[in-house]
Amino acid sequence: MPVCPRCGHHLVRTHRTALQKLLYSDTFRCTSCRLRVRNLHRIFNLNFAFYTSRYTHCIRCGTPRVERLAKRDRIDSLSHHPVSALFHITGAPLKRCPSCRLQYYDWRPPVPEYRDVSVRAANDSDG
Repeated sequence: MPVCPRCGHHLVRTHRTALQKLLYSDTFRCTSCRLRVRNLHRIFNLNFAFYTSRYTHCIRCGTPRVERLAKRDRIDSLSHHPVSALFHITGAPLKRCPSCRLQYYDWRPPVPEYRDVSVRAANDSDG
């Protein structure tokens, strides 16, 4: 059972309006302090991270573990997301998500902690 982030009491599930059903997967209210907690649908959370981050994230699964590719792999799927298509038109480099095997175009660099790990692994295999 979920607990309130403010006071630690139990949260009770509440009814959603028609508009809230479009945005939120569930809404809760604290039994003690009456704080309302809302969880966005999964698709909004993934796209929110993709749009607002200064580093690239996978469009499909939202993971920051992304690789840069030199050329398109014909076996893995290519994203038809409008933002990816716009980046492709402007000449952005190709990125690939190893988790869901999706390729997409993005100007932003990978998250530094994951980029450093992949560089270290490549250097370790050389020597």
